[in-house]
Amino acid sequence: MATVTEGKFVVLLRVSTKKQGADGLGVAAQRRDIELFLKQQEAPVVLAELLEVESGAATDRPVLDEALALCRKHKATLLVQKVDRLTRDLEMLAKILKDKQVAVKVAQLPNADNFQLHLFGCLADQEREFISTRTKAALAVAKARGVQLGNPRLAEMNKTRKRQARQFAEQHSSLVWSLHGKGKTHREICSVLNDAGMKTSGGGIFYPITITRILRRTSHSEATDAASVMAA
Repeated sequence: MATVTEGKFVVLLRVSTKKQGADGLGVAAQRRDIELFLKQQEAPVVLAELLEVESGAATDRPVLDEALALCRKHKATLLVQKVDRLTRDLEMLAKILKDKQVAVKVAQLPNADNFQLHLFGCLADQEREFISTRTKAALAVAKARGVQLGNPRLAEMNKTRKRQARQFAEQHSSLVWSLHGKGKTHREICSVLNDAGMKTSGGGIFYPITITRILRRTSHSEATDAASVMAA
């Protein structure tokens, strides 16, 4: 268990899609359970509440990394609603729980220690495996009966989505790379873009994961070349 300051928390909320984040689906339930947990604590102090839009199975989690960094810096406890809101990846879960500088609390399991949290994570992972196996078996039976599975235009649609994502990244790469080069964090870059009224390709606001994807889909040299052409 990490040495922490009693009553100091960093709250992490996670949703899997931008629509859930924009509409508040899932977020309200997480806040409700977290508030119930905090009411049972003596003079709790929430240092920060971070919202992450990312799959729990992903291993590239800049918002989670930011939350963990805040916990280490302020000797605070990382607070999430459920174990799978923290991560669905067992290896990542074990790594976080073994971190001597970070304490973790789960609102729905207020008295659980690290061993129990890891156990709940294992049970949830096993249940997902069972569901996956049953789903694959059902699909195999349907296919054997001649049922056409999937969308025949899926490959074409994915190609179009990738092209649009690339174009969107290129449109914003110069500014994003410029801010990145000045040492701005992904969250700070989001603030600049959102304050300027800029929108994502889906018409929403920018999240740290959006910045990660823009940087991943473009290179610094491409952004520099684009900026030079615009200046000319």
